[in-house]
Amino acid sequence: MKRIAIIGGGPIGLEAALYGRIAGYDVDLYETSCVAANVRDWGHVRLFSPFGMNASTWGRQAVAANEPELAPLNDDDYVTGLEFAARYLEPLSRLPILRESIHEQTTGLGISRSRLRKGDLIGRAARGNDPFRLLLRSADGQERDAAADVVFDCSGVYPHHNWFGAGGLPAIGEMSATPEIEYGLPDILGDCRADYAGQTTLVVGSGYSAATAVTSLARLCEQDTGTRVIWLTRGDRIPPL
Repeated sequence: MKRIAIIGGGPIGLEAALYGRIAGYDVDLYETSCVAANVRDWGHVRLFSPFGMNASTWGRQAVAANEPELAPLNDDDYVTGLEFAARYLEPLSRLPILRESIHEQTTGLGISRSRLRKGDLIGRAARGNDPFRLLLRSADGQERDAAADVVFDCSGVYPHHNWFGAGGLPAIGEMSATPEIEYGLPDILGDCRADYAGQTTLVVGSGYSAATAVTSLARLCEQDTGTRVIWLTRGDRIPPL
């Protein structure tokens, strides 16, 4: 029976863990914080795809069977991140079949083969016979090893931001200014309103996160005339607004 290690306790990691357990595999999911932490971080944002596109059949069936009192979400519901976490992802993590598989407050420090270094047996099938070794750190600072035959990196893109500079490197001075830069999706019209009202904010990027931030800042501008937003993109692609 293959051992599966999953890095990240978000939507994909939880779905993969459940499917692996249903299929009879030995599964361990390692999450640096708590399950759905990144989703809750942008929880004020409403998804632009319906719930039916963000949940598996096996996951919904398992949640309904385990918590029948929980009102199910409909396929065409456009939920916020907080709703998605509270009404689907967190119930997924509470399934008895996953009880022993989820390890919160556990950080993956590195992944390698158990015995082989990166230059050993390159291009040879025998390299695949060597299991993976994961170096992990718990919240109390203790380090330990874990083994796996298959590793899924489900840590996602949200905590791994792009840098501003050419070629994907940091712009000059960006790393020293990092504490003053918001790389996530702050609640501009809610808890973080005081940070942006009456200020000039520079938004860099042409994706949905940038468009979400610009939309919120534009609404804030209507309410506070001293607020200003500047939007920069690298190319001439039409922004998703």
